[in-house]
Amino acid sequence: MNILISRRIFAATVMGMAVLLAATGGLRAGTSDDPASTSADSALTFIQSLGDQAVEALRDNIESPFEEREAAFRKVMVSGFDIPIVGRFVLGRHWRTATKEQRREYMAIFVDFIVRVYASRFDSYGGELFTARSVIDDESGDKIVRAQIVRPSGGDPIGIDFRVRMRDEGYKVIDVTVEGISMLHTHRVEFASVINRKGIDGLLSDLRARAEAPIRNAAE
Repeated sequence: MNILISRRIFAATVMGMAVLLAATGGLRAGTSDDPASTSADSALTFIQSLGDQAVEALRDNIESPFEEREAAFRKVMVSGFDIPIVGRFVLGRHWRTATKEQRREYMAIFVDFIVRVYASRFDSYGGELFTARSVIDDESGDKIVRAQIVRPSGGDPIGIDFRVRMRDEGYKVIDVTVEGISMLHTHRVEFASVINRKGIDGLLSDLRARAEAPIRNAAE
């Protein structure tokens, strides 16, 4: 199947997702000059807290088998992301034409697919420094938490935005954008391409195959 993101886009998106599992401890131990530690904005605090949980999960599982790291990623993602909103948006207009059974199966497979694909790439994290910078009130009512990733090898910092939305249980991440590349929009285009060629059942089959693929093939 051709449900793959280009290498450049995938690398950038993985970096954005990796922040949730590998944000540095600097978020927790900032000084009074650290924007993340001085801001009272609850959206910024949410991303900081999620990063703290991710650091602990990564630290406790870095030498563990892939299955344990994957389980740790699933826990952070399910707790931090608004999965129903993300899943429905990615399916786009095809959500309306899908049957109830197809919707149910899609939502279950979607989580497995995302977890397997992104968790399989977290071994490449190399100590990048993550710093939350500011929060923007979006006209949609969402908040955009702007952050920056500094690579230890040098080079220009990588800009990353977390779109968060208030739900009954608190803020949830609904998109991650890295250098202008949106996780949601990227997958939406790829999913639509598969559906146009194979239909919704074809997409479900492809997602299931990727979710169940050997670890070495999950993110290729």
